[in-house]
Amino acid sequence: VYTSAAVLGLTDVDALTLSMARDVARTLSLETAARAIAIGILANTLLKAVLAAVFGRAAYRQLVVSVLIVAATVTTALIAWG
Repeated sequence: VYTSAAVLGLTDVDALTLSMARDVARTLSLETAARAIAIGILANTLLKAVLAAVFGRAAYRQLVVSVLIVAATVTTALIAWG
């Protein structure tokens, strides 16, 4: 579940969220679904940081990558803590 959440999160967090909500109603625990969504969000955030670093101009790159790295760090801490 977590690996597919990371892969799907790279492109579409909305689809991941809907999929997890549907699976909670069937077989998946709420904790597992929440963690999978957080992992998808983390993957999406890291992808956006990489894209900003590669394609952004200097000022944009510095600002966006810094903010996204902080967001990714906080998300990682929350995943580990939860």
